[in-house]
Amino acid sequence: MNILTRLVLFLIALNQIQINGLRLPALSKKIFKFEVFYETRCPDSQRFLLNQIIDANEKFSSFIDFVLVPFGKANYTWDEDNKKWNFHCQHGAQECYGNTIHNCLISQKPKFEDHFPFLACTMENLMLSFENAANACAKKYLINYEELKSCANSNKGNQLLYQAGEITNNLVPKLNYVPWINLNGIHTSEVQQLAEANLTYLICSKLKVLFNIECNWN
Repeated sequence: MNILTRLVLFLIALNQIQINGLRLPALSKKIFKFEVFYETRCPDSQRFLLNQIIDANEKFSSFIDFVLVPFGKANYTWDEDNKKWNFHCQHGAQECYGNTIHNCLISQKPKFEDHFPFLACTMENLMLSFENAANACAKKYLINYEELKSCANSNKGNQLLYQAGEITNNLVPKLNYVPWINLNGIHTSEVQQLAEANLTYLICSKLKVLFNIECNWN
């Protein structure tokens, strides 16, 4: 029995939690960090946030941390006359506005559990205008939408979207699809495909290797 196996067994014996019948160690630090680079009006992004992240987070929030970066395949140029960045988004001006609103809320409420419900809510129905969806979601989750709009229309909102663009454009390998998914800072085609198909199963399969458990989600 190697040292890692002994350590894992010790942790399991010391302190366990139970998730849907799985006995797992209660760890003081999350072991999986998923970075999700997405767009607010993108159907594939919508499916991932609503179908994959919500379910996986409900089951494994003790083990995973999500970092959301709203930008995607947008591009930008500096407007010297107005001293601001001009953005062009894959799904039009509404998406640029939605991306900025999302970045503003993430900045205001950095904890995933504090910003994600509103972000996901605004993407539930892409047939609605982003403004109408965001207004309704702000009321549902008690978000000050006037404050968010003020951020989005200010230099701060412009800078937040630019910063999200810089993070996105400096990814290695380069983003060529949205949503783009990194696990613990690394992007692979295998993780991308598995995460989009069944994020819960991907996480469970990683936990299976670490803690020798059965994984029943497929």
